[in-house]
Amino acid sequence: MSAVSEPAAPADNPLNAPATAPPAVSDLSSSELTGTKWRIECRVFKENTASVEDAARGTYESEFELVLKDPLTLIGRTSKKRNLHPEIACDWDGAVSHRHANIELDTNGQAFLVDLGSTNGTMVNGKLISANTPIELKDGDRISLGSKTALIVHAPER
Repeated sequence: MSAVSEPAAPADNPLNAPATAPPAVSDLSSSELTGTKWRIECRVFKENTASVEDAARGTYESEFELVLKDPLTLIGRTSKKRNLHPEIACDWDGAVSHRHANIELDTNGQAFLVDLGSTNGTMVNGKLISANTPIELKDGDRISLGSKTALIVHAPER
C-alpha cells in the first residue's frame, strides 16, 4: 500500500490523461526528471512458441517503449474496481499482479526496481529478486514478470 493516498479522480477527467503529469510535491525538479531519460522497452512473448529455439531467440508478438518521466513508475495490471492505472500496464498477462513492482528514480538519476510482494515474483537477468528490496538497474537489464512479459532497461546516455 502507498504511504500517501489521494482521492480518486473521475476517469473522464482530461487532467488525468497519461500524457499530463498531475501536480505533485517531489524532491526532483522537472528539469532533473526530463534530463533522466531511462527508457523501458516492453516485449510481450508468444504463449505457445513452436520450439525451445524460438523461446531462446525471444520470439514476441508485440512491443512498445516508455520513457520514464516520474520519480515512481508502477508496473502491474489495470483494475477499475481497485482504481489502479499503472504506467506500465501489463493487462495482457494474467500472471502479473495488479501492483507488481515499481521503478523508482532517485535524485542522482539512478533507477531502482522494487517488487511489491507480487504473487509470481520478478526476475532481473534471470535471477528472482526479493520483495520490497530495491535492485539497482543498469543498461540492458532484462526484467521478467508474469508468464510472457519482459521489460528491457535502457539507461540514459551519460
